[in-house]
Amino acid sequence: MHLGYLDAMRTVDIEPARRGFLRRAGATLLTAAAAGVVADDSAVRGFKGEGRMNMSTGEDWIDTFFNGGAEAIVHFYAEDFVFEDVTLFQTIDNKDDLYRAFLPFDNAGPDSPAGIHQFDVIRYDGGAAGEHRGVRRSAMPENYTPELWQLWSTDTLAGAGYDYDEWAVMNWVWKATHNMDFLGMPAKGKTTHCRGITFHLYRERRIVREFTHWNFRDVGVQLGAMAPQEKFWLAKP
Repeated sequence: MHLGYLDAMRTVDIEPARRGFLRRAGATLLTAAAAGVVADDSAVRGFKGEGRMNMSTGEDWIDTFFNGGAEAIVHFYAEDFVFEDVTLFQTIDNKDDLYRAFLPFDNAGPDSPAGIHQFDVIRYDGGAAGEHRGVRRSAMPENYTPELWQLWSTDTLAGAGYDYDEWAVMNWVWKATHNMDFLGMPAKGKTTHCRGITFHLYRERRIVREFTHWNFRDVGVQLGAMAPQEKFWLAKP
């Protein structure tokens, strides 16, 4: 989702002084007690911890993303990795590009070009991996040309050969107060909320594969660029 700011910030200085490791952004773990979900508040097992990764992994990832900056977050990724924002059709597989992709959020504060952002992990699911590599589809499906199939499958298959020993799915909510347009939509001065989901594969406590999906359409609705989705399946009163 942060890749949406890169094009608009080509003319903006995105090399500000590094933020301190203060928790200004929040990165609050939510406890869904009303839904009967218990937050895992056991010993910290994030990227620098021990034992099975858990809810604190999500907190560690989000907290470092905001408060550590690009220079710190890139070390959460293995030397061989694939990062993918599926919504924006963007894939990164080297740390130089990944560093530049995270730079917009290094500039903190209410006057930051990218605005003020808060991510909160709502739910964490994960565990030890059984099969240690992705399983590729063996044949191209019918009704595709090789060129079309390559276009839509290449990014998905990237990193499928990387071993992993653990996996995680994190559901989160992103609150953004915008100081500039966002993906061509007028957004300055507006606040939007967006749900998203990140799927991680880990090896030795480092990310080897990341898939992130987020609800671009709902952001467009909040910015007045799209109409809300009609729930046509609901019975009419």
